[in-house]
Amino acid sequence: MEENNKIDKISNVESADLYQEENSFDFKAIITMFILNWQWFALSVFIFVCGALIYLRYTNPVYQVSAKMLIKDDNSRRGSGNQMLSNMSDMGFISTSNGIENEMEIIKSRILTRETVKELHLYVEYMEKGFVKNKLIYNTQPINVDIDPASLDKLDETMMTVDMRIKKNGNTYKVEGNTYNGTQKSAPFTTSFDKLPATLKTDAGVLTFTKNNNGKDTDKDIFVKIYPPMTVATSYAGAMSVEPISKNTSIALITIKDENPKRADNFLRQHAICYNRQANTDKNEIAIKTEEFINNRLEKINKELGTTETELETYKKHNNLIQLKLDAAQTLTQANAYSDKLAEAKMQIQLLDYLREHVDRPQNKYQIIPSNVGLNDPSSTSLINSYNQAVIERNRLLRGSSEIAPQVKAITSELDNLENSIRTALLQARRTAEIQLQSIEKQYAIYNNKVANTPEQERILTQIGRQQEVKSGLYLMLLQKREENSISLAATADKGKIIDEPVFAGMVSPKKNMILMVALVLGIGLPLAIIYLIQLMRYKIEGHEDVAKLTKLPIIADVALTNDEHTNGIVVHENENNQIDEIFRSMRTNIQFMLEEGQKVVMFTSSTSGEGKTFNAVNVAVSFATLGKKVIIMGLDIRKPRLAQIFSLKDKKLGITNLLNKDHVTMDEIMTQVSPSGVNTNLDVMPAGPVPPNPTELLAREHLGDIINTLKEKYDYIILDTAPAGLVTDSLQIGKIADVAIVVCRADYTPKASFELFNKMHAERKLPNMCYVLNGVDMSKKKYGYYYGYGKYGKYGRYGRYGSYTYGTYSNSHYGNKDDKSIKL
Repeated sequence: MEENNKIDKISNVESADLYQEENSFDFKAIITMFILNWQWFALSVFIFVCGALIYLRYTNPVYQVSAKMLIKDDNSRRGSGNQMLSNMSDMGFISTSNGIENEMEIIKSRILTRETVKELHLYVEYMEKGFVKNKLIYNTQPINVDIDPASLDKLDETMMTVDMRIKKNGNTYKVEGNTYNGTQKSAPFTTSFDKLPATLKTDAGVLTFTKNNNGKDTDKDIFVKIYPPMTVATSYAGAMSVEPISKNTSIALITIKDENPKRADNFLRQHAICYNRQANTDKNEIAIKTEEFINNRLEKINKELGTTETELETYKKHNNLIQLKLDAAQTLTQANAYSDKLAEAKMQIQLLDYLREHVDRPQNKYQIIPSNVGLNDPSSTSLINSYNQAVIERNRLLRGSSEIAPQVKAITSELDNLENSIRTALLQARRTAEIQLQSIEKQYAIYNNKVANTPEQERILTQIGRQQEVKSGLYLMLLQKREENSISLAATADKGKIIDEPVFAGMVSPKKNMILMVALVLGIGLPLAIIYLIQLMRYKIEGHEDVAKLTKLPIIADVALTNDEHTNGIVVHENENNQIDEIFRSMRTNIQFMLEEGQKVVMFTSSTSGEGKTFNAVNVAVSFATLGKKVIIMGLDIRKPRLAQIFSLKDKKLGITNLLNKDHVTMDEIMTQVSPSGVNTNLDVMPAGPVPPNPTELLAREHLGDIINTLKEKYDYIILDTAPAGLVTDSLQIGKIADVAIVVCRADYTPKASFELFNKMHAERKLPNMCYVLNGVDMSKKKYGYYYGYGKYGKYGRYGRYGSYTYGTYSNSHYGNKDDKSIKL
C-alpha cells in the first residue's frame, strides 16, 4: 500500500513536469502568426484606419480657449486704509467667499452659467446644410431666432425643445418645424414671411425672427434648434474647468471647450461680466438693507420732530413766552449736562428697542440686520456684523446648493446661534442702559429739585426742548450714516478681473494621431485576439509545437501526408529519394539511437483509433528492411487486425493468435505463421490471425515473451503493431517485452488531453523508452502559427494525403467481434 502511494506521488510530480504548458512570451511564435495571417491583419488594419479617417473627416472638431481671472480678496483690502474706509467696508465691502476654492465653484455653477447662456442666446443653435453633415454656424447666420422671455424660463420646467428648418426662396422665408416634449413630438408648425421682423406662436412659446446685421446671405437651408437654457448651461458647465494657476495666488485659469472658438471666446468674456454682476449684488446687499432701514427711521423721526416743534410753538404762543430765563446758572448747567446724558441713554435704549423689534420679526429670519447705526454696545455690534457675514455666505451657497446641503445646514445652525446671542446681547445691553439711565435720572432729579421754584412754563419748555434735542440728534446721525452708505454703494469694485485676454489653444478633439494610433492597435489587436481565442478553444493538436508544449518526451519524427493512392498504405520504397522516404529514414535513425545494444523490439501504439500507428509501423519496418536488415512486423492489435489487408496476404487465418493458444512453440511452428511481405525480401509479416474472444488474457500470457525471444534469434528488428493504449490495456501487457514504445499522435485529430495519459504512463514506467511520432502533418497548410513549408525536410517533390483510406473508429464495440470485416487505415 505504501509503495503504491509512493508511486502515485512520484508519478504526479513527474506527470506535472512533463505536462507543462509554456506561458512565457514566445516572440518567434507571434512573428510567425503575423506572417501566416498577414492578409487578415492587413484587412483589419485597413478597415480600422479607414473607419478612423471617416470619423476624423465627419466629426465636429472641439477647440479650447482659456483666460486668466484675478479673484480679489476683500479681507486683504479691509486691513489697510484709514478708519473711514474701514467703516465703509463694514457697510458694503464684506467678503463673499472663504477662499478661492469657493469662488471657483461659483464660477462653474450652473446658475451663473445659465445667466451667461441667456445673455449670449446660446440656447439657440444654428446649423447650415452640408453635403454629408450639417455645419455649425455662429453669428454668421442671416436670420436670428429667439423666444419670448416668459416661455424661455418655462422651457427649463417643461424640458421642451424646438427644431425648425428655414428655407429662403428669393425674399421669402419658409419655416417648418416641430416642438418636442422630451422625446414626444408635439404639433408641427409652419409659416412663411417676406419681411423681418416676424413672429410665430408655437406650443413652446412665441418665436421671433429678426435680421442678423452680421450675417451672411446664403441660399442653403438653415436648421435651428432651441434648447432649455439649463440644459445648455449644464453642457457648458461640464465643458468648463476652473483651477488656480498656483497655490500662492488668487488667479484662476478658466478653460472652455467648444466646437466654435469664437463662441468660446465670447462665453468667457460674458461669464466674467455675469460673475462680477452677481458678486457686486451680494456685496451691496448689506448696504441696500441698511439704506432701507435708515430711510424708514428718518421718516418716522421726522414726523416725531415736527410734532415736538409744533407743541413748543403752541405752548409759547399760549403762554406768551418769548425768552427763557434761568434762576441759577450753575444749577441749570449741571442739570443740562445730566440732561444730555439722559438723552443719550434714552437714545441708546430706543436704538436697542428698534433692533430687537427688527430681529424678532419672523419675516426678517436669516435677513441682514442693520449695523453701524450709532449703537454704543461693542458686543452687540460685533455679533450683528458676524451675523450679516454669515447671512451673505448662506445666500451665496444657496445659489449652487439646496438647504439640506451639509455646508448650508452648518451655516444655518451658526445663524441660529448668532441670532440667539444677538437677542441676549441686546437684552443685556438694554438692562445696562436702563441702569445707567436710572443713575442719570437720580443725579438729574437732584439738580432738578434745586430749580423747583422755576416757573412752570420754564419747566415745561425745558421738557419739550429736551425731546426736541434727542430727536434732532438722532435725525442728524442717521443722515450722516445714509451719506456714508451711499458712498460705499458708489465705490463698489468688481470682484473678478480678466488679467489676460482669452487664448485660443487649438483643437483638442478629435486627436488625429491618437485616433489613428488606436485604429492601428485595434486593427492589429482584433485579429490577434480572435486567433488567440481560436487557439485557446482548440482541444486537438495541430503541429509540432503543440506536442512539444504538452510533453517532454522526445518527438522522433513529423510524418507528412502523402497523395500516393496506389500503395495500400506503404509509402516507403527502395532506391527512392522523395520527402516521405526521408521522413521515415529520419525516424528509423532516431529509433536506432534509442535502441541500446542487443535491443530489437519496437512497439507502436496510440491513444485512440485512427491516429496512424499501423501506417507508421509498416513503413518503418519497410525502411529498416531497405537497409538489408532482417525485419518482422507483428500484428498484436488482435482486436482489429490490419496487416493482412495492407500486405494483401491470401491466408487470413495465419497469425499470432494461433500461437498464443499453445503452451509451447518451436521456431518451426512460429515460422508457419509468418508470411513474406511481398514488398521487400528482408521483411516478413506475422499478422494477428483470427480475432479471439479473450484478447487481453492471451496477450497477458508469458508465452508471448517466449515467442518474441525466439524471433530475436532470426530477425534484426521486431516491429509490433499494438492496440491503442488509451482504450485498452493490451499495449501495457506488450510493453513488458518491448524495448522502445513509440506513441503515434495525429495532427488535427489527437485530443490534447490524451497526452496527460501517456505522461502518467511514462512517470509510472508502464511503457519502456517512450517517444512520440507526429503523424498526418499537412505541410502545405498555413494554419495560425503552424507552417512547415515545402523545404522543411528538403525539396523532394510534391506531397499530400496518403492513400485513399480513412482511419476507422476504434471503440469498445469492435473488440472481440469476429464478424467485423471493416478494416480501415
